[in-house]
Amino acid sequence: MTTSRQALEKRLTQLKQEVLARGFERHPWVVKNVPDLPIELQSPAVTRLVAGEALQNIIFFPPQIHHGWQYVPKQALLFTPTGVIHLLASVWPDQEPQITYLKSRGLMYMKVTLLLLYGFLEIVAQGPDSPVRLSMEFNALFWDLLSPHFRNLLQTTGATPAASADESTYAPTVQQALEKLPLKFSNGVRIHGLLAGEKLEELIFQPGTWKRRLLLFRKPISADTLLLLTSNYMVIIQEELGVRQGWIIAYLPRNSIVGMQNQTRSLWDELTIQLHQEEQTAEYKLLLKSEAAQAWREQWVQHGGL
Repeated sequence: MTTSRQALEKRLTQLKQEVLARGFERHPWVVKNVPDLPIELQSPAVTRLVAGEALQNIIFFPPQIHHGWQYVPKQALLFTPTGVIHLLASVWPDQEPQITYLKSRGLMYMKVTLLLLYGFLEIVAQGPDSPVRLSMEFNALFWDLLSPHFRNLLQTTGATPAASADESTYAPTVQQALEKLPLKFSNGVRIHGLLAGEKLEELIFQPGTWKRRLLLFRKPISADTLLLLTSNYMVIIQEELGVRQGWIIAYLPRNSIVGMQNQTRSLWDELTIQLHQEEQTAEYKLLLKSEAAQAWREQWVQHGGL
């Protein structure tokens, strides 16, 4: 066991040095065909999987280092008309890549974290026997390259557009609340919150909460959080706790939400959103003030939720 750990550490040190070398390509790029991907991302299993798929786009990601010294191997995203395939290379040259394949119609939630240069994508969807989780670290500078593909993925979940596919609309009752939002979050609604063809039906904004420590210091308890209810999605836009620069955005299809439960704590509620696709289940949790959690549950019920 010790030898194996030492061998892994030695291998990772070697790979990190390669990434840090001058002239190393760090930008992702579009690849035309699967055979054009690096050999580390190819295998008989990959060939069999893509043989029956009409691939629309392939994006390759060179190895990266995040959080100072955390190595992320080569990756690729393969977009199909109804899903996405994620390939993650092994750190060992003789091992096949890890394959994650999910289809949009089984989507339970998609969560995107964009904090300065750090990006993290998490998608949970129905799998053959249990939910499939796609997790991917990437350089947040290149989210604009990925965003159109994932917005297309969201729009193939089986949702029915409420407006023209090229525009979004607002219910009259939310227009005033939208105008009162902090500028960052009103921009967040426009940039991240509303998919094309969606109508914004309700919103609730909760400023972050703090707990005072001594006389001069405050400890963040919950982050600024905006909840949106659109025609087909519940959308959550947040800041990272204690970090103002960046976003955390989550999209939950309304047709996958089967319930919401509150667990009351001393300063906030933990709201658990229960998700269901066929016989498979998942949960999405967030912290809210008691009044915000209760108001959101009431809005959800008024719009036909359970």
